[in-house]
Amino acid sequence: MPPQPTPPRARAAVALAVAALLLLFWWLAVSASRVKSQTCDELPHLAAGYAYDRFGDFRMQPENGNLPQRIFGLAGVAVDAKFPLDEARWRDSQYWQLSWDYLYALGNPTDRIVQGARSLNALFGVALGLLIFGVTRARFGNAGGLLALAFYALSPNFLAHSALATSDVCAALFLTLAPWLFWRHLEKRDFASGLLAGLASGLALVAKFNGVLIAPLYALLVVADAWLRADPTRRARTRRFAANFALATAQALAGWVIIWAFYDFRYDVRGPGAPAFVSFHCGWDPMLPGLGWKAWFVEAALRWHLFPQTWMFGLTFVVANEVARPAFFAGEHSQFGWWLFFPALFLTKTPLALLGALLLAAIAGIVAWLRAAAAPRRAWLIAACPLAVTATVVWAVALRSNLNIGDRHILAVYPALFVALGVLATRRSLLVTGFVLLAGHAAASFAIRPHYLASFNALAGGPANAHRLFVDSSLDWGQDLPTLGTWLAAHRRPGEKVLLGYFGNAWPPHYGVRPDRFLPSISQIVRPPYAPFELEPGLYCISATLLAEVYSIYRGPWTDSHEQRWQLFRATPPGPADSEEFAYLRFARLCKYLQFRDPDANAGYSILIFRLTAADLRAALEGPVTGAYRLRPVRP
Repeated sequence: MPPQPTPPRARAAVALAVAALLLLFWWLAVSASRVKSQTCDELPHLAAGYAYDRFGDFRMQPENGNLPQRIFGLAGVAVDAKFPLDEARWRDSQYWQLSWDYLYALGNPTDRIVQGARSLNALFGVALGLLIFGVTRARFGNAGGLLALAFYALSPNFLAHSALATSDVCAALFLTLAPWLFWRHLEKRDFASGLLAGLASGLALVAKFNGVLIAPLYALLVVADAWLRADPTRRARTRRFAANFALATAQALAGWVIIWAFYDFRYDVRGPGAPAFVSFHCGWDPMLPGLGWKAWFVEAALRWHLFPQTWMFGLTFVVANEVARPAFFAGEHSQFGWWLFFPALFLTKTPLALLGALLLAAIAGIVAWLRAAAAPRRAWLIAACPLAVTATVVWAVALRSNLNIGDRHILAVYPALFVALGVLATRRSLLVTGFVLLAGHAAASFAIRPHYLASFNALAGGPANAHRLFVDSSLDWGQDLPTLGTWLAAHRRPGEKVLLGYFGNAWPPHYGVRPDRFLPSISQIVRPPYAPFELEPGLYCISATLLAEVYSIYRGPWTDSHEQRWQLFRATPPGPADSEEFAYLRFARLCKYLQFRDPDANAGYSILIFRLTAADLRAALEGPVTGAYRLRPVRP
């Protein structure tokens, strides 16, 4: 039965508790992010958003959501940041270098810009928490809503991503909100609910390009509404389905208008007065052949100017780059992912207490369902439908995805799970157990603070072992330079050399890390010189993603041809033309050795620190290569 009305004094207490939990969430996220360096993807998000807001120009980072980037850009507008508009690379969208200049080369207040944008992004996380509370409360009352919100507010997954200037939490918010409002509109069928749903639909489409999932989501909800809410006759259901289809068409129109609004109702990429536009950072032609039937849609949309050019480029780029993407999972490499990747990531990154609470809620829900009569069962289905459909579709897409790099791609699954925890408020014994599990959840969250991105439970062997299972944005997004700087200041021995292999686009010296040598990196910006130098004993600080060689051409087994080439280099020192190949090949052999050695320390669990002696280096570079990560066969 629905929750009973709450007395005014109790309502005030509940409102205060909700506000306190949301404020706690915002503070935990933002304060932890202050000791984190700018991550790989934040660099272009911040600069692109500034260009959108300041110049009305959309050539930069078109593959990310326009909405969150506009929000992030406000941090630069607030400090009147400088921007390299007059440079030649602006004309052909070399946004990585432009973004680096924006944050590090022009004297802008880097930390204020980054932290300002992160603080704004955390508000999307606050809004998602409020939505979770509201939906849960409507079905399970205040106790259920507060329990769900408390689990959310202490979730390391959302604390990690809410305070990074990226689009993932914004996308999770609108992929949850838009279907819920559309389902409400299908019930109310009035102009006000339709207007709200249309606004959310459009915002989902400019939050991130996974917003296009609202198309299958709405299709399923149209069918579900006709089946669950219409009279159980064929004629009534057919008529309701037809009406629902018209309402969904209106939502599509609203979304289309909002897309155009976010691009200033302008097909052209270039804003008034901006430098000439030559091209995006890559051309259309390399992307279209791999799209199959989707290429026809892209070409038609461009020919008829159906959508802003930048939005279409971003969508095309995202779809084209999901065909294949290097990934790492539990010692294996693949271009095409694993169906097990996201289930394993979910089970290992979700705190054990939360997993226990979800299991208990599932059992309680099944028991209550079996005991209920037909009418309550139907009411439960109607209440659960929008969030359950969203979680199911997002999960199904994730299982088939070749983009296996981080749990941020399944964040939209979690809101339905937090809401489901509300069932624990239906019985006193369940509620008490729920709060006991919440205490365990809180303990796990505070234990990993401030390294929320590295939160892994005991099923993964804890965060210190996580690099053997997952890397990239699951663990290592270039965020731990400040932690490394602090560690080196405390533990570096006098005269000890520091060699850094860094996965990321931040500038290490800005965060107090000044290595004696840069090892080869996978970065759009931080490119070390490849003049040959001897590897010396010292501290080798290597990002987990580099150690796993996710993006290296030498990932996978060390083959006979690799060994032959390496021995040739040992016999004949490389010339200038071979210096880059030599540097990467030597680094690959070093990584093969270190992959099966426990690090001596770590910085935030994402940068692994090895104290290597001359004997260690000889073993790595001259000894036999034993064991290696396996490279999954490439599909035809």
